[in-house]
Amino acid sequence: MSLLSSQRTFPLLARNQFRVSLRQMQFKQGWFMRIVIAVMMVYSAFILLTLGFFFDRFSIQLWPNTTPVDVVNRSLLAGFVSLFFIRFLFQKTPRMKITPYLHLPLQRRDLILFFQSASLMSIHNFYPLLFFIPFWMRYVAAEGPLSGHLMWISAVCLLIVASHFANLLLRSTLRHRAGLFYIWLSLFITLAFIDETAGIGLQQRISEFLFGSILSGDFTSLALLASFMGFVVVASTVSLFRSVKGMGEASAPEQSLVRSFDVPEEWGVLGQLIRMELLLMWRNRRPRHYLFVSLLFSTMYLIFMLSTGGSISAAAFAALLGLFASGGFVLNYGQLMFGWDSTHYPAMVTRNVPFHEMVRAKLIVLQLSCLLLFLASLPLFIWFRPDLVPLHFAFLFYNAGVTTILILELATRNSQRIDIARSGGFFNYEGFSAKHWLWFIPTALPPVLFMQVLSGSPRVALVSLAGLGLVSILFSRGWTRYFARGLHHRKHSMLEGFSSRES
Repeated sequence: MSLLSSQRTFPLLARNQFRVSLRQMQFKQGWFMRIVIAVMMVYSAFILLTLGFFFDRFSIQLWPNTTPVDVVNRSLLAGFVSLFFIRFLFQKTPRMKITPYLHLPLQRRDLILFFQSASLMSIHNFYPLLFFIPFWMRYVAAEGPLSGHLMWISAVCLLIVASHFANLLLRSTLRHRAGLFYIWLSLFITLAFIDETAGIGLQQRISEFLFGSILSGDFTSLALLASFMGFVVVASTVSLFRSVKGMGEASAPEQSLVRSFDVPEEWGVLGQLIRMELLLMWRNRRPRHYLFVSLLFSTMYLIFMLSTGGSISAAAFAALLGLFASGGFVLNYGQLMFGWDSTHYPAMVTRNVPFHEMVRAKLIVLQLSCLLLFLASLPLFIWFRPDLVPLHFAFLFYNAGVTTILILELATRNSQRIDIARSGGFFNYEGFSAKHWLWFIPTALPPVLFMQVLSGSPRVALVSLAGLGLVSILFSRGWTRYFARGLHHRKHSMLEGFSSRES
């Protein structure tokens, strides 16, 4: 069978991907979720456009003696580092989209070129321009030569593209070298911490010099950015080609970090279910990632946040800090508590494993994770911000009693299959949908608003949150019965969803 030419391949792939997008919009989300997502997208676009056109009215409040262009120039590198992290968490790579086409008479070179190019059609690439284009028209065009104006906006576009392909390169590399990510993230946070606490401001100086030079017409600085962009584009494309080339080759099974362990017989079914949950988490790469990343955010990243001093004195931000310090694992891993079991969930149901024991085991695992993360991060609170230790204690009870319940409410309504055997890619979001991301709002907003409203009486706020969490913990058996009834009512829909090969 002869291979199709590029002239026929690209239009065929474009039509097919357009149809796939339409089907996803029609069937994966209900009307309510589509309306919510549309409203949030329009609102975000409005905020960015407004901020771009009237940036001086905002910047003068924080930097009264600095021009808007200088403020943005010194913040551009930090902004794109933040954009890179957002991409890393949410942006998908084109690798899995290529897989269904490998058996067709299409050249792999054409597949890679198409999907690499099509990946640029991302909200992460267009939304930043909603701020930068109005800002450029309003403020940048008023300074320096005409060539500098065009070079400045070109440099911003180069950074956006470089951030896009650097993310693809990193995710492709870390697919088989996840340990590098933890080392790299720890090193980055450590250097940022040193730069912040020492008051050096190195990244701000580099950013201000680089984009100030570009605005003045320095072609060398622009060429430096273009070279970096070219490097990550080529490197990510080569990495994707190697990854696709090795798809047909049999890969060795992943070595388990721990063989097994036993629990006392008197623990009964509950003990065995807890044992299964821990083994599943530790033996499979994707669940294990959530554990490691939760530990990193409760230690290394927390050091950076706590060391910023007065910038976290706001009650609302302090509430978010307490929420993540001991509840990070619950917020991430807990959303898919029953999805992780989708492969063997039918066997558990047919063997008549009591639903209340199943729920109780998962609730215990989540509540224990709050305690472990609390103990891991407590020395950091004592060292850097002893005044926030009461907040840390209060949110231990709140996360164990309230956050876990809110997350389990979402987890028990999840019927999307997760194939752990093939979901080893770094930060694969199989099983997630828009409701999982939006669920963070009703989970995090109540304590944040409560802390903000009672900012004048922080002790009352903390005692109230801790008390609410403690009462919920004492009512754990009632919650267990509630979730068990829900699982029983949704048993058939969950079995049907978990047995589906498309999630």
